Amino acid sequence: MSALRRVGRAALWTAGVLGLLVLATALTLIAWAEWQARNAAPGAVPAHFLAEGAAVGSAAADATAPVLILLHGAGLNGHMWDAARRGLAPRFRVIAPDLPGHGARRGEIYSLAAARDTVAAAARSVAPEPVLLVGDSLGGYTALAAASAVPRDQLRGLVLAGCSGERDTSRLFGYLKNVVTVNVLRLFIDEPVFVGRALASLGVSDSDARAIVAAGVSLRAVPFAERSLLFADFRAALRDIPQPVLVVNGDQDERAIAGEAGFLAAAPQATSHRFENTPHGVSMRRSAEFAELVNRFAERVLSTVLRP
Repeated sequence: MSALRRVGRAALWTAGVLGLLVLATALTLIAWAEWQARNAAPGAVPAHFLAEGAAVGSAAADATAPVLILLHGAGLNGHMWDAARRGLAPRFRVIAPDLPGHGARRGEIYSLAAARDTVAAAARSVAPEPVLLVGDSLGGYTALAAASAVPRDQLRGLVLAGCSGERDTSRLFGYLKNVVTVNVLRLFIDEPVFVGRALASLGVSDSDARAIVAAGVSLRAVPFAERSLLFADFRAALRDIPQPVLVVNGDQDERAIAGEAGFLAAAPQATSHRFENTPHGVSMRRSAEFAELVNRFAERVLSTVLRP
């Protein structure tokens, strides 16, 4: 009996030590992430943006055409929009920038302030031509944060996908969990391969997935992006946007659906669309239909400036 007790005590002691090590590691990773987020020097806003034709790789025939600024999700880059762009009307030009901490800017830390500066600079690069902000997930939140940085007479509307989630304590726990999970995961995986497989699970084609991965993917950006959302009141931002807003969600995106009614109530000129049998990530899962939705919205809000 005494031997069993000794074995039991040893097992408990070992479990306790391991638990403390895990806790200490988690706290260290969180502290390091917080230090980086608080002390990161802001990256340089790009000096130039390529406003090209809506179809991938096409040139803009009309330099006065309205511009869609497409804002990607966390961990990805501007090539996230390649599939959707093939369905956008040729009368539009497109800017699909890499947000801070993503793509060609992976060395930076994402923050809403830095992303706002990027969107404002993209809009200035085509001023005074009218622009629409189109964002999915992190890109939608970015569009909301950046709307007030674009001149009111230039910004004609916003398409906001997968970004109507409520502010609650689960966001904080999600951030803390992902700081640990992402940092540990990156030690054991091939990040491009991992992200490529995740994109395939969303229905992204092999060629589009390769383009996204080649342009630079970053799991490291995900917790920093989540952190930036903790302190923002996006409903208040919506209340201050006078332009038309289209809120888009998949009906299986539980977090976004839970906050959708509040978002619609906050926006002075809001309409909504739900994709059936669709989780988070509607712009990639239903790219052709999403593009057509953007086309119809753009035709409506830009009717006074579009050429016949």
